[in-house]
Amino acid sequence: MTSMVEKLRSGAVPKPTNVSCKIKVIGSGFGRTGTMSMSVALERLLGGPVYHTGTILFQDEESTIKTWGQMLRADANPEFIYSSLTSLLAGYVAVTDTWGAALTPELLGAYPDAIVICTIREPDAWWKSWNDMMGRAAPPLVMKIMLWPLPVFRYFPWALDALWIRLCGHYRVSPPSPPTGKEFAQYHIDWLKRVVPPERLNSFNVKEGWQPLCKLLNVPVPDEPFPKVNEQAAMKELAEMLTRMVILRWGVIIGGMITGLLAVLLAGRVL
Repeated sequence: MTSMVEKLRSGAVPKPTNVSCKIKVIGSGFGRTGTMSMSVALERLLGGPVYHTGTILFQDEESTIKTWGQMLRADANPEFIYSSLTSLLAGYVAVTDTWGAALTPELLGAYPDAIVICTIREPDAWWKSWNDMMGRAAPPLVMKIMLWPLPVFRYFPWALDALWIRLCGHYRVSPPSPPTGKEFAQYHIDWLKRVVPPERLNSFNVKEGWQPLCKLLNVPVPDEPFPKVNEQAAMKELAEMLTRMVILRWGVIIGGMITGLLAVLLAGRVL
């Protein structure tokens, strides 16, 4: 089975063929806590596809990211969130990463038999990794302009705005913003403890390997190394791919504008 990371590298993430599969694990860990390694491990242990934030961006359907943007709004209708989640996640065995984590209470209601596993990481290491990633990101307004020509991605900045407003509301942090320090890791864990019943909330550090994760899932330990995805390298690779797409699209647009302007000037000379 092709792993989630390999699908993201290909630039296309197909939908599951067996839609009867249901969510067994709600991965409520914040981004940069090993969510990619966790996703690959869950695919191996549960024998099915895992829904990650990358799935939203690379499934090549604008309706998907638009729906997520609407679900993440702080004033989103609970019934709309429930129906959307069960539709979008049909055929997946788990959901991981920040966007899904922001809807943990709603996922609990939609999948009462699923267990919650929050990937954790040492706060200083998490903040360094998160800050390194955000340091390469364009400012919000620039990002909105850059991504405007790209289908699907043009809606990403607005969905991201909704994500931070929703999460900061959960954390009781004002004004809403992306993480501004390592304390956000604890804000997230404290919030999960408030909204997830203790018997359903579990934590996992990917450094621990297969043993604790397999124990939580009650499955045999695989006779192979635990997947260790270099998230920083993977994100850099995906960012470079996205940059090439942006340059190509804007090149076509600007080239078309220049061609049109030259045509008008030449027509004026002829006349």
